[in-house]
Amino acid sequence: MPMPLSFRFHFRGYAMLVRQWLIRYVSLVVRKMSPEKIRAFPIDRQAFLVREVAARLDSLHGDSATSFWRAKATELFDLVVRSGRDRAAASDEVRRFFFAVQQEISAGAATEPMPILSA
Repeated sequence: MPMPLSFRFHFRGYAMLVRQWLIRYVSLVVRKMSPEKIRAFPIDRQAFLVREVAARLDSLHGDSATSFWRAKATELFDLVVRSGRDRAAASDEVRRFFFAVQQEISAGAATEPMPILSA
């Protein structure tokens, strides 16, 4: 008469089965992922970055603001191109970022208290 298998044997077999299944599943998922299918988070939706650039631009004026913006736009454009987007799409994304920064500056100006001038 065969002896019944112990719980320890069943648990070890179950653990090996789950491990093999996980290895197959992960390798399948990794194989299906390709750089063309991965989409980076758009820069105009990165609230912290938008607020940081808006605050910096709001404190600068004239040529210093223009040179800061050009340097930041070039940096962001290169970042988006390196993430796999083509140049036209990267340009559109930087343009949307600029509009988000402008909206942030406008929203900040609207919340600032207006000085009361006396006549």
